[in-house]
Amino acid sequence: MPVKLYHNILSAPCRAVMMCAKSIGLDLEEQSVDLFKGEQMKPEFVAMNPCHCVPTIDEDGFIMWESRAINIYLNDKYSKTPDKLYPKDPKKRAKINMMLQFDLTSYMPAIGGYVGPMLVGKKEPDDEAKQKLKDQLELFNKMLEGKNYVAGNELSLADFSLGGASGMLGMVGYDVSEYKNIVAWRDRMVALPYVKDIQERMMAAVAAMKESS
Repeated sequence: MPVKLYHNILSAPCRAVMMCAKSIGLDLEEQSVDLFKGEQMKPEFVAMNPCHCVPTIDEDGFIMWESRAINIYLNDKYSKTPDKLYPKDPKKRAKINMMLQFDLTSYMPAIGGYVGPMLVGKKEPDDEAKQKLKDQLELFNKMLEGKNYVAGNELSLADFSLGGASGMLGMVGYDVSEYKNIVAWRDRMVALPYVKDIQERMMAAVAAMKESS
């Protein structure tokens, strides 16, 4: 049976899972969940995932949520070359894990704190949110110095998570041109056809949401 992905294209973690699946040649059965209508709170969804969050996968009754854990699992099970995106070498894997944690604890929260009010509340983020985002972008830009990708010179699972988060900035037209390393990395990511396609789907959903509001 195909792996079913419950997702919302506006969700950065969902897009990270979609990128990972495409990169390893895995076709997911997508099931969109309208978070604004509270579909994640329906009894049948909560029964499946008590955390009522997306992304969630259902692989013939095997249920998982949390995008980083999902991507590790999908890569381990379905990739023909799992060592490519998530190497077994302890030091290489440690660097990837480090960047996954950076995204989880620092980078994505800062982006969400800035984008969320604009996208959902239609209001300007406060000065604290603006400064937090600026600080994280400056830090990430330094981390990318001399690298093609976030954990080194090879594409890894960490790029999908940070790529999903970075895509949120495009939703509100945030200008990152002063962060040259981020721009170069972003351009490498978008050069991947599946990343470009997912980004375009995201922007189409943003446009549709704005039209309906």
